[in-house]
Amino acid sequence: MAMSKKNIFHYLFIPSFLFVISCEDKEPESGDLSINESEPVTLFINEFLASNDTCCSDEEGEFDDWVELYNSSSNPIDVGGMYVADNLDDDLYLIPNTNSSQTTVPANGYLILWFDKDEDQGAHHIGEKLSADGEGIYLLSDSTTFIDSLSFGIQETDVSMGRSPDGSDNWVKFTSPTPGAKNN
Repeated sequence: MAMSKKNIFHYLFIPSFLFVISCEDKEPESGDLSINESEPVTLFINEFLASNDTCCSDEEGEFDDWVELYNSSSNPIDVGGMYVADNLDDDLYLIPNTNSSQTTVPANGYLILWFDKDEDQGAHHIGEKLSADGEGIYLLSDSTTFIDSLSFGIQETDVSMGRSPDGSDNWVKFTSPTPGAKNN
């Protein structure tokens, strides 16, 4: 059975086009979220560990998921009042602005946010957990404006992923994670 050019178009081009579209980076569907491109980016999701069994403990001695923020500016940045999420289909988590000593990223420094659902342990403990099976991490200045975001795949236990060097676009695995310190 011979196929006409029109049929070939319908059977080959349209499914191929839809496949290409489905493989593009996922943008928020609401259309209400934006990226603030008018200011230089100085706050980064710099390193994270989504499967922490023995690597790095919080102040309670618990081995929880964590995200390191890096501030490349010469001024401290308080992330209290900003939002984080691991899935844009869920509610955004408002970082409490009740204790700036736990939510301020020092100038040219780092802050660890513990993704452990233990908010009673302090303002830097987030009511979310990361999935070792892969998902995203999103940091927003308000409920609609992205500061930084990333998507990641399946993670190895006690192996972090981070930017190398700090704040760059280059992501690598760290078999010796460096929470709160310069990425090696």
